[in-house]
Amino acid sequence: MTDVAVRQDQHLDIPTSTEPATAQLVQWAQAAEAAGQFAEAVCNTSAVPQAYRGKPAEAAAAILAGAEVGLSPMASLRAFDNIQGTPAPKAITLRAITQGLGHQVRIDESTAVTAVVSGRRNGDTDWQTSTWTIARAQQMGLTSKSQWKQQPAAMLVARATAEVCRWIASDAIMGMPYTAEEIRDQGAQVDARPAPRIVSAADFLPADEPTPATETSDPTDPHGLSAAVDKPLTAADILDEIATAPTQARLDEIKAACQQQGIRDPQILDAWSTRSAQIAEAA
Repeated sequence: MTDVAVRQDQHLDIPTSTEPATAQLVQWAQAAEAAGQFAEAVCNTSAVPQAYRGKPAEAAAAILAGAEVGLSPMASLRAFDNIQGTPAPKAITLRAITQGLGHQVRIDESTAVTAVVSGRRNGDTDWQTSTWTIARAQQMGLTSKSQWKQQPAAMLVARATAEVCRWIASDAIMGMPYTAEEIRDQGAQVDARPAPRIVSAADFLPADEPTPATETSDPTDPHGLSAAVDKPLTAADILDEIATAPTQARLDEIKAACQQQGIRDPQILDAWSTRSAQIAEAA
């Protein structure tokens, strides 16, 4: 058994597929209400992980996700990372769930260059084995990421563990296709970790009066976004500039121009955030 224990006496009355749909809906509503009340009570305490402090809605989602696979509320908050508001299971969580159902998972080898994890479904005689190497991670472009540089052995084991658990217990973890480690590798940020240069809607608060300025002839700034221009900027101009911005400094100039002209557009906000993450990832 791992350090994330799977409980059989769930605290929430999660509906089963054998019950009528209307009864399931009522039970889900009751479970969600109970999870929300519990989250409200604990999310401002040091008893919960930092990722969920002051975020009862996200905590309630993690509690419900954990209850589906037999985890108690507090174990759920430890077992799921909060990634952009969505609970994502850690690799160790998948292993705990899998082993809790009687399946076997073992780590055969773990070094900074190789991880070998094997699993066997309860009742089967054959073992399924996943081997992850640094060479495999390099081919996927993973080793340039900070978590792989800092703890390659742990990341290799996490990848191999998740793969084996999906092979032998897909029915148990169908609603959790990717682990937190895998999602991080795609560039998503875990809420508990510092995320500099992540833009929010407040960064694009509209100004009461646009401030006119002189046009620019800078060939690297064809739309004059380094300073506000004497004509309104269009969304198309801004999106073009964001898509081709080579540095974070350039993105910051674009943001300043939007603030000066009172532009607040969800599409621009999303494009800015995406490009900022791409630049940070490439750094």
